[in-house]
Amino acid sequence: MKYGNLYRKGLYLAILFNFTLLTGCSGIPYEKPEDQISIQKDLSVRPDEIVTMTQVTWCTYPYGDMTPCHPQDALAVQTRTRLILVSYSSQHYKPDLTVMVSDVMCAHLFESRETSPNFYLFTQEYALQVWTVDVHNKPDMRKKKLMLDVMVPQGKKAYVGPEGNFVEATGRTSETTYVARTSAVVYTTNTEIMQMINPCGRELKK
Repeated sequence: MKYGNLYRKGLYLAILFNFTLLTGCSGIPYEKPEDQISIQKDLSVRPDEIVTMTQVTWCTYPYGDMTPCHPQDALAVQTRTRLILVSYSSQHYKPDLTVMVSDVMCAHLFESRETSPNFYLFTQEYALQVWTVDVHNKPDMRKKKLMLDVMVPQGKKAYVGPEGNFVEATGRTSETTYVARTSAVVYTTNTEIMQMINPCGRELKK
């Protein structure tokens, strides 16, 4: 399969994720002073450490054969050293995933830092996709850029568009057999199996 087709597959995955995002994000309170005090207490972060906070939808992908993504809503608390994805229950904030800046190897955006509504962060163990959302359930471009600037500072690569492709064909297919309802005809389809890879530094290995 040609490289451009693989890029389009990755873009298609992002579009599907976006459709899920737009179905509705449950708001987590964070803008009021009392909410921010609770966040700082529950997460053990100082107010001077916090760069920004925003509602997000996120998803992680293990490397290897691609599996369905299960998007989760969260409050993203971006500090100077880490991104904390937080859930909210019984008036308490719980960290569900914490990604250290030092663990991020590179990033990927389908468009520029200014215009891409989402981004991928790649660590040694997994890829993380994040969509930032404003109070109107639309992409929050300003806060997304703030988060990306912290998590992928100068010196780390942020791939854009077709460069840094992270979806590859495995050369294998999966076979599915089904019977048409209107007849006794049996159909068999073969679907190409794709895999998620870590693109960070791959150009240095060639």
